[in-house]
Amino acid sequence: MEIDKRVKLGSSEKMVVWILLASTIAVTVSALGPPQYVGDGRSRQIARVNHTKKLLCPVEGDPFPFIEWKKDGESINELWDNHKVMKDGSLRIKDIEVENAGKYVCKATNGFGSISVNYTLVVVDEEKDVVSVDGTEVYAKSHEEDLTKEGAPPRFTSPEKMKRQKIIRPVNSSLRLRCKATGNPRPQISWMKDHQELYSRDSGRRSSWTLRLSDLQQMDSGLYTCVVWNRLGSVNFTYHIEVIDKIMSKPELLAPHPLNTTVNAGETASLQCKINSEMQPHIQWLKRVDDPKFKSNNTIVISKQPFIILKSSEIGSGSDGTYLNKFVIHHVTEADGGMYICLAANTMGFSWRSAHLIVKSKHHENHYSYPIERSNLNLPLVIGVPGGILLVVIIMAFLFFQRRRKTQYHQGAIVNGPHFNRVPTQDPEPYLGSMHSGEVKTNIHVNPIHGTQHKNLYAGIPSPHHMLSSREKLSKNSQSIDFYTDISSVSQSHHNPHHHMQQYSYNGP
Repeated sequence: MEIDKRVKLGSSEKMVVWILLASTIAVTVSALGPPQYVGDGRSRQIARVNHTKKLLCPVEGDPFPFIEWKKDGESINELWDNHKVMKDGSLRIKDIEVENAGKYVCKATNGFGSISVNYTLVVVDEEKDVVSVDGTEVYAKSHEEDLTKEGAPPRFTSPEKMKRQKIIRPVNSSLRLRCKATGNPRPQISWMKDHQELYSRDSGRRSSWTLRLSDLQQMDSGLYTCVVWNRLGSVNFTYHIEVIDKIMSKPELLAPHPLNTTVNAGETASLQCKINSEMQPHIQWLKRVDDPKFKSNNTIVISKQPFIILKSSEIGSGSDGTYLNKFVIHHVTEADGGMYICLAANTMGFSWRSAHLIVKSKHHENHYSYPIERSNLNLPLVIGVPGGILLVVIIMAFLFFQRRRKTQYHQGAIVNGPHFNRVPTQDPEPYLGSMHSGEVKTNIHVNPIHGTQHKNLYAGIPSPHHMLSSREKLSKNSQSIDFYTDISSVSQSHHNPHHHMQQYSYNGP
């Protein structure tokens, strides 16, 4: 028993060991892989002359990767005087010089792959007030430059607002010319008129992107150029300014703008107008006041109708010499619907054009659009199927009432008129054989008018004379015997109004 217990315990212990070993192997295998980057993404590092800088290699992997450093493509080893790769994989640079600036790469490699981390080391010499990025060239340090960011040449921030090169202004007016730009270092700007320097920044002052001209005279007409530059490059733009003595016409709003617009509630509505004018006009958007109880000081009257003045947006310039202005409403509501006016004015007068904004509510939208979205039927099918059904119903109703009318007619004739026996369609053989006999002729014919009583062998059969007349009428009218009998009875009652007895035999009681 004790031996069996020991065997069982030994087996259990082995099983536990195998389970632990298998789980350890699984965890180990799952952790194996190529190196991974775990840094903060700051690739530009700033160092100062005669200081120490440590560049980390933020990677991890299992197995731990082999670390190799390079500067400008050249491997760093023990022969480098002030560079040393540390045990944790980082690079320490002592007694930094300007020549140490440049591109550094940390490459981590293990059996599953490799990864590289790039750095740009910028060295600043505080004593000489210079900066080096590549270790070979230096430039003057400027408080306008952000050394933690890569340098960039100047570029205009709003080139779309600088399309209008020619600007016309009246005498005694004012004008602002703008050439805003960005770059690293922050660009400087200079202004020139007719290629002669007009304005440049003063020492120690931030550059101004706007040139202001007031009380313009005709002598101020000319070419105004802005030149924007930094150590990495420059850009420029030229305005053609014309100062005129008098404006000859008022602004003209060009059709078809503004256009009638329909939007759903909650969407963005946009109205635009296009103006042709000798000079830049004043453009104002207005909305008609439909509520007579509405009162505001911010209203004007046009064509005897009150309009509320809306906030104006910046005027743009078209490439064809026209002026553009857009009015935008975000998240429109039903209250935003109505009539809007674009008004353009100058010293000679004003012009305006109107447009209507229609705002559909969500309820209105669902009422009309939902069935269309759920239906796959086209318009002809939608109209044709109900129309065909209606036509069939009308035809069936017409046939039904026609049949009912005939039935009522027959029933009325039978109920209201005398009841006659059916006229045979074929003459019986005894009758045909007895047409030469006077006895049979007397027995068949009954004349109720003279009151003569005879034995009727063939009750309900008319005389041969009447029989022949009936057959002729039957062949001509091609009607049934019952229908013909009814018509004959009605006809004879009209021919002999003094007698109500017909010359036909009745069925006796």
